[in-house]
Amino acid sequence: MRYAKLGLNGEILNLIQVADADCQDAEGNFNNTIGLQFLENVFPTTLFVPVLSTSVGVAEIGGTWNDTDNVFVSIKPYPSWTFNNTSGKWEASTPNPDPDNFNDPYFWNEENQTWSQK
Repeated sequence: MRYAKLGLNGEILNLIQVADADCQDAEGNFNNTIGLQFLENVFPTTLFVPVLSTSVGVAEIGGTWNDTDNVFVSIKPYPSWTFNNTSGKWEASTPNPDPDNFNDPYFWNEENQTWSQK
Protein backbone atom coordinates (compact mmCIF):
# COMPACT_ATOMS: atom_id res chain seq x y z
CA MET A 1 0.00 0.00 0.00
CA ARG A 2 1.25 3.48 -0.84
CA TYR A 3 1.27 6.51 1.46
CA ALA A 4 2.12 10.16 0.90
CA LYS A 5 4.51 11.66 3.47
CA LEU A 6 3.39 15.23 4.15
CA GLY A 7 5.32 18.32 5.16
CA LEU A 8 4.23 21.87 5.91
CA ASN A 9 0.98 23.01 4.30
CA GLY A 10 0.28 19.49 3.04
CA GLU A 11 3.25 19.39 0.65
CA ILE A 12 3.98 15.84 -0.50
CA LEU A 13 7.60 15.18 0.43
CA ASN A 14 7.76 11.51 -0.50
CA LEU A 15 5.67 8.52 -1.57
CA ILE A 16 6.31 5.42 0.51
CA GLN A 17 5.32 1.86 -0.34
CA VAL A 18 4.47 -0.22 2.75
CA ALA A 19 4.58 -4.01 2.52
CA ASP A 20 1.20 -5.72 2.41
CA ALA A 21 2.00 -7.64 5.60
CA ASP A 22 2.43 -4.33 7.47
CA CYS A 23 -1.06 -3.17 6.44
CA GLN A 24 -3.06 -6.28 7.36
CA ASP A 25 -5.01 -7.28 10.44
CA ALA A 26 -4.75 -10.72 12.08
CA GLU A 27 -7.17 -12.17 9.47
CA GLY A 28 -5.12 -10.84 6.56
CA ASN A 29 -7.52 -8.00 5.67
CA PHE A 30 -6.02 -4.73 4.40
CA ASN A 31 -6.52 -1.83 6.78
CA ASN A 32 -5.27 1.72 6.18
CA THR A 33 -5.19 2.40 9.91
CA ILE A 34 -2.76 -0.48 10.48
CA GLY A 35 -0.54 0.82 7.67
CA LEU A 36 -0.61 4.32 9.16
CA GLN A 37 0.24 2.94 12.61
CA PHE A 38 3.20 1.08 11.09
CA LEU A 39 4.50 4.31 9.50
CA GLU A 40 3.94 6.32 12.69
CA ASN A 41 6.07 3.78 14.58
CA VAL A 42 8.88 4.17 12.03
CA PHE A 43 8.48 7.97 11.60
CA PRO A 44 6.86 9.16 14.87
CA THR A 45 6.62 12.89 14.06
CA THR A 46 5.52 12.64 10.44
CA LEU A 47 2.04 12.87 8.92
CA PHE A 48 0.98 10.37 6.23
CA VAL A 49 -2.08 10.02 4.01
CA PRO A 50 -2.96 6.76 2.24
CA VAL A 51 -2.95 6.85 -1.57
CA LEU A 52 -5.89 4.70 -2.57
CA SER A 53 -7.27 3.62 -5.94
CA THR A 54 -10.30 5.75 -5.04
CA SER A 55 -8.22 8.86 -4.17
CA VAL A 56 -9.12 12.01 -6.09
CA GLY A 57 -6.22 13.70 -7.87
CA VAL A 58 -2.64 12.59 -8.39
CA ALA A 59 -0.23 12.14 -5.48
CA GLU A 60 3.22 13.24 -6.58
CA ILE A 61 6.29 14.60 -4.84
CA GLY A 62 6.04 18.39 -4.87
CA GLY A 63 2.25 18.29 -5.05
CA THR A 64 0.00 18.82 -2.04
CA TRP A 65 -2.74 17.14 -0.03
CA ASN A 66 -5.86 19.28 0.39
CA ASP A 67 -7.24 18.05 3.72
CA THR A 68 -10.38 20.17 3.46
CA ASP A 69 -11.52 18.57 0.18
CA ASN A 70 -9.67 15.23 0.58
CA VAL A 71 -7.91 15.59 -2.75
CA PHE A 72 -4.32 15.28 -3.98
CA VAL A 73 -3.27 18.38 -5.93
CA SER A 74 -0.56 17.70 -8.51
CA ILE A 75 2.00 20.30 -9.55
CA LYS A 76 0.40 23.15 -11.50
CA PRO A 77 1.29 22.70 -15.19
CA TYR A 78 0.69 26.32 -16.28
CA PRO A 79 0.21 29.57 -14.32
CA SER A 80 -3.20 30.26 -15.89
CA TRP A 81 -4.77 26.87 -15.09
CA THR A 82 -7.14 26.32 -12.17
CA PHE A 83 -7.60 23.20 -10.09
CA ASN A 84 -10.93 21.35 -10.07
CA ASN A 85 -11.35 19.78 -6.60
CA THR A 86 -14.11 17.48 -7.85
CA SER A 87 -12.20 15.90 -10.75
CA GLY A 88 -8.75 16.30 -9.17
CA LYS A 89 -7.40 17.78 -12.40
CA TRP A 90 -5.91 21.07 -13.54
CA GLU A 91 -8.02 22.82 -16.18
CA ALA A 92 -7.23 25.40 -18.81
CA SER A 93 -9.55 28.39 -19.25
CA THR A 94 -10.51 26.87 -22.61
CA PRO A 95 -11.26 23.14 -22.81
CA ASN A 96 -9.01 20.94 -24.95
CA PRO A 97 -10.73 20.57 -28.35
CA ASP A 98 -10.09 16.80 -28.44
CA PRO A 99 -9.56 15.60 -24.83
CA ASP A 100 -10.28 11.92 -25.53
CA ASN A 101 -7.73 11.55 -28.32
CA PHE A 102 -4.88 9.33 -27.03
CA ASN A 103 -2.50 10.90 -29.59
CA ASP A 104 -3.55 14.38 -28.51
CA PRO A 105 -2.74 16.68 -31.46
CA TYR A 106 -3.00 19.81 -29.28
CA PHE A 107 -0.73 21.55 -26.79
CA TRP A 108 -1.44 24.44 -24.46
CA ASN A 109 0.01 27.77 -25.57
CA GLU A 110 0.34 29.71 -22.31
CA GLU A 111 1.29 32.96 -24.01
CA ASN A 112 -1.91 33.05 -26.10
CA GLN A 113 -4.05 31.13 -23.57
CA THR A 114 -5.21 28.79 -26.34
CA TRP A 115 -4.80 25.22 -27.55
CA SER A 116 -2.59 24.96 -30.66
CA GLN A 117 -2.10 22.03 -33.00
CA LYS A 118 1.22 20.19 -32.82
